[in-house]
Amino acid sequence: MAPGLAGYIVRRLLWAIPVLFAISVIVFYMLRLAPGDPVDSLLGQRYREEEAALIRKKYGYDQPIHVQYVKYMQHLLQGDLGVSTRHQSFTVSEIIIPKIWVSTRLGLLALAISFFLGISAGIYAALARGTFLDPLTISFWLAIDAVPIFVAVPFLQWLFAVKLDLVGLSWQGFTSPNIILPILILALPGTAGIARFVRASVLGVLREDYIRTARAKGLPERIVVVRHIARNALLPLITIIGLSLPGVAGGSLIVEQLFGIPGIGAESFEAVLAPDFDVILALVLFGSILFVLANILIDILYAVIDPRIRLGAQRG
Repeated sequence: MAPGLAGYIVRRLLWAIPVLFAISVIVFYMLRLAPGDPVDSLLGQRYREEEAALIRKKYGYDQPIHVQYVKYMQHLLQGDLGVSTRHQSFTVSEIIIPKIWVSTRLGLLALAISFFLGISAGIYAALARGTFLDPLTISFWLAIDAVPIFVAVPFLQWLFAVKLDLVGLSWQGFTSPNIILPILILALPGTAGIARFVRASVLGVLREDYIRTARAKGLPERIVVVRHIARNALLPLITIIGLSLPGVAGGSLIVEQLFGIPGIGAESFEAVLAPDFDVILALVLFGSILFVLANILIDILYAVIDPRIRLGAQRG
């Protein structure tokens, strides 16, 4: 790695520290000042004030907000995310990490399928410009994208599980064929947007002089498409891929609920309703870290792929 590029990466990582610090302060204060008492999730709606006072003292809710924040950050730097007020016998890490891992694996599989289909459809539509196949391809994926999830899920369940008897409806892990439906429902809606973006990008590249030169030299169309068109047209797609990664770990509330998937989507919803402060704060900080790291990763990939950006980083 070039020294200039390494310094650029270090600077971006250092800038991430104050950003994450500001996010932690804002979210912590907003949660503490928001309506709702965590004591209600522990003791219910009916309790004696003496019991509530003991709970507030146990979790530090009776102390000033800035004191609570300092103590939280001290524990956070030691790897302690706190204790859930809904699941008092479990730490926040024990609750959210397994569920985040489930949602992340499911989301990555769906994201890979969505980008594969979207990139293929976009390139095909761009190369078929001027024929009926171009609008037909994009319209097909737009029609799929327009179907709401709560409509698509029952139909696909009826088709694949009841009518064709290919899969079951219960969650049995990632090795079971039952995973096909959740992945399809997560992957298909995002394909249309990717296909349209790739189509526009490919059409822009097709107008470049070096594409006409490559074809004039007699290069096979497959080589022209793969080495020249796709490579240059897909460079802007790095931004979309990078910004999609943080959402992968967030899970999908509707899909996880309908298929009984033990992901983080349902846990996040229940934590907000409770409210379960430490769980909410951990999830927000986790999402913020992923978003910041995704932006840094995008810049690094651009610098690695595009020599002009790498040269600018070395001069920067």
